[in-house]
Amino acid sequence: MRLITVILLLALLCAGCGDLPKEAALGADFPITVTDDVGREVTVTASPGRIISLAPSNTEILFALGLGPKIVGVTDFCNYPVEALAKERVGGFANPSLEKIVFLEPDLVVAADLHRELVLQLDNLKIPVVVLNAHSVEEVLNDIVLVGRVTGLEKEAERLAGELRARVEAVTERTSKIAPSKRPRVYYEVWHEPLCTAGPGTFIDDLIGLAGGINVAADAPVPWPQYNTEVIVQKNPEVMLHSYGHGAAALQTLEEIARRPGWSNVSCVKSGRVYAIDADLINRAGPRLVDALEAVARVLHPEVFGR
Repeated sequence: MRLITVILLLALLCAGCGDLPKEAALGADFPITVTDDVGREVTVTASPGRIISLAPSNTEILFALGLGPKIVGVTDFCNYPVEALAKERVGGFANPSLEKIVFLEPDLVVAADLHRELVLQLDNLKIPVVVLNAHSVEEVLNDIVLVGRVTGLEKEAERLAGELRARVEAVTERTSKIAPSKRPRVYYEVWHEPLCTAGPGTFIDDLIGLAGGINVAADAPVPWPQYNTEVIVQKNPEVMLHSYGHGAAALQTLEEIARRPGWSNVSCVKSGRVYAIDADLINRAGPRLVDALEAVARVLHPEVFGR
């Protein structure tokens, strides 16, 4: 039996780190009050000049809006665009350092939902924090606009979100015509020890549906379920996407997948429809998620999108 390895190499979005957009230079009406993704009202009194990002996806949004020069701190996992590697580190994604954040004197922090305790601490220090927590591709686009609003770049953000939304619609205009019987059952493997996948209420679950697939974990009781291998064998996915490893490392991973107990008769293994995808693209709720959508649509429906 031969497994076909397809590495989804996706085009990079242009995310400038040079001059700020004209809107930033001209300024916007401040103070600005927004409601973030967890229902908090956040007021920013002046155009932020020192921004800290606590998630790789947030960093990508900020750079895509041309705010690179204003970013003074990022997490250890913020590796895109390349300019992000030169920014000061404030710790890991799950455990950023309050001390480092305070030392950098930010006037805006863009956080994630898992930073709830840290957000409370920053609130007490009167440091404005906007929390992003997208559950769908559309909500990712909305978050781009939210970041644009709070930084005085709403027009730039609406323009970027509009361009990305047009690409999403170009995909869904085709996949919406695919009959349910032609939509493959898809297993997306976030990690393999233990087997972890994306379930309902996640932007990845939404992406699979938009790309013309049926997520085998859509009926899970939690957003990020863990399964034993027997459950996946029983679900019998027709396509498997796994988000770790590239090149030789990906090939080795696929060989290991074929050797898993009971997997030799799973549809995706028998047909060779096992694909590796860059985790930084599909696991991040940022602009490049649309690149991932286009790539997944191509591998799920090459007869419609080609490869």
